[in-house]
Amino acid sequence: QEASLAQKRSALIWQWFWQTAVRSSLNVSGFGADTALDRFGLKYIEGLHMVHDDNPYALTPSRRSRSKSPTPFQTGIVTAGKATRTIEILNEDGTECITIGASATAKATEVCEIIGGLCSLDPERIRLIKQVGSYSQAQSYFDDVASRVTAMGVKSFQRPVTRHEHPIMVIGAGLGGIQTMMRLKQKGHDFVCLEKLDDFGGHSWMVVANKFTKLQTERGTYFCDYILPGVEPPKFFGDVPYNTWPSRDQLLTMFRESARDHGLYESTRFNMSVEKVKQLPSSTTTVGDALVPAAFRQQISGKNRYGLAVVPVDEPDEAGELLIGSAVLAWPGNLCDCREIEFPGEDLFDGYIEYSSFGKMDYTQCAGKEVILYGHGAFTIENVRTLVEHRCKKVIVMCRKRNLCGMKIVSWMVAHLDVPVPGNIMLEAFQKIYDLVGFDVWSAHSVKTDANRSFAHISQKTVFGVTDIYFLAGYYGLMEVVVDEVKRLTHHCAHTKKGKKIECEVILKAVGTVPSFKIDKMLGLKELHGIWVNNDPLRPVACNGMFVEARNFGSFSSGPGFASTVAAITWFVDYPDDFEVIRGQLPINKASDRPAYVPSGTHLMPTFGAVGQLLPLCAAAMAEMDQQKHLKQRMTHPPREYIAQCRHEWESYIRVFKKFGMVDDRPEPPYPYTEEMVQDWMDR
Repeated sequence: QEASLAQKRSALIWQWFWQTAVRSSLNVSGFGADTALDRFGLKYIEGLHMVHDDNPYALTPSRRSRSKSPTPFQTGIVTAGKATRTIEILNEDGTECITIGASATAKATEVCEIIGGLCSLDPERIRLIKQVGSYSQAQSYFDDVASRVTAMGVKSFQRPVTRHEHPIMVIGAGLGGIQTMMRLKQKGHDFVCLEKLDDFGGHSWMVVANKFTKLQTERGTYFCDYILPGVEPPKFFGDVPYNTWPSRDQLLTMFRESARDHGLYESTRFNMSVEKVKQLPSSTTTVGDALVPAAFRQQISGKNRYGLAVVPVDEPDEAGELLIGSAVLAWPGNLCDCREIEFPGEDLFDGYIEYSSFGKMDYTQCAGKEVILYGHGAFTIENVRTLVEHRCKKVIVMCRKRNLCGMKIVSWMVAHLDVPVPGNIMLEAFQKIYDLVGFDVWSAHSVKTDANRSFAHISQKTVFGVTDIYFLAGYYGLMEVVVDEVKRLTHHCAHTKKGKKIECEVILKAVGTVPSFKIDKMLGLKELHGIWVNNDPLRPVACNGMFVEARNFGSFSSGPGFASTVAAITWFVDYPDDFEVIRGQLPINKASDRPAYVPSGTHLMPTFGAVGQLLPLCAAAMAEMDQQKHLKQRMTHPPREYIAQCRHEWESYIRVFKKFGMVDDRPEPPYPYTEEMVQDWMDR
């Protein structure tokens, strides 16, 4: 056992050395998607299917006949950077081949170090053999490496995936859970998904959203097969269209048809509530009070990892089950409960008061009436559109702070580009449509900049709600923003803290949702290290962001972030020992005003930064997912077609407003964006 531990420790030390010291000595020019080893021009992309146009070479093993080099297929490394030649490397029996870029003076020892790091082998056990005529000749470590060599000691360039004794347990069957199962299935893992609801789709779309809710960003970055390189989102799932901005019901159809196509129903148990997760001892024992209530006690044995106490949702008094898993990958969601507020005098208001989420709102109550929409988060922006669609007389958006919201063309632009958009350029694009409502985006509470506006850092506690109709309604006077708070209510009147009296018949509370501290308890979460429960690589927990905290922007959609997170959490299912490289380097989050499982943006940035710097192959898997964003966006939403769709929607709403006499005869505002404007911002 001591020898085995020493060997493992030595391997981890070597891996760390290769990932830091060796890369440093080779003048690493960046990390993640931009990693390049200047001397070898290496970029690590696990399972890459699409490469940069200027990178024609791929390090890729494949089976071959001995008469010629095998045809490469993607395995892990793509050359880039300052390579002046290529090196073809065969495994010891000549059945696999990889190709890397290198400088003219690259040494054999350096190539051995790269191969060792890739294959988790000791480089000193690798010998390079070159062919000289009909003879084979071993290369000295400090020889200039030949352009075609055989790597003795390397049986395969493909890194073996860890096989687990018990199924991998996935909690949650929304987008993140579905994509996690897809990834596990790709790698041949046995898994079981536990879902509290009765079908695929997730709590956000099945419970929080209503039938009028739409995806605010574009379908090109939000679909299950997003994680599969080269796959474009279908325009139909069955006979149901999947529009550019799909509705809730279209999204649920997409989730379920995708799950059916990938055979996920067979591995998913619906209407099952996970009550407790705990790590189990590794020897035969009796599970007692320390783990679960008496109803779940039973005899277990073997190398068990985690116990999950589950009960049927529709039969909560049943004894339930104890399930055993080798890992627990949780996607519990953070839009758990409706945030509740109560205004003094609600009993005197004598009008309609309701919350905007969880399907509680009857929008037919708003027709022809003035409505106070209380709040200014993403769901508020969505509800401005829904209220004017139901022909309310006017929407008064009342909020303590006016957060910034996005617009469709900027949402498209940041996803279309393969580099993040600087905040100052993005705000310039924002301003074009904000001019219609007379608001200076640079004056927003969430914006920090300098006198020259050379940058813009945006920090707010809600994501960007994405809409154009908010601004069109504001231009026509159908919507007005009032920065104030309700002090008390009287009959059909809201009295504000700034002394205003606002007549209205409907108050819609769009004050958002809150995450649940019960999830911390269920997971046994004391400290979140990065996104891993109690510093355990086999117990990640992930959810969508609830904030904006950035000065450069790559997407308004949660889809790309989910895909990168799936790559990270499944990496440690495949290679759990790799976690030792980042253990102790991750930020720690504990419960405060939010549960521990819901970290801030300032927590997540160093988390993935540490993974990118210390585990380049894992970072490459994440970078592959990052690359899908602009590739999918471009294949799904060409610029001219997308701008035409935005313009058509804009003009359609103007016609509806006029048809029902909702607006006066002020001039029709043209759609604020043109192809030339957008191209200029993208060029800059």
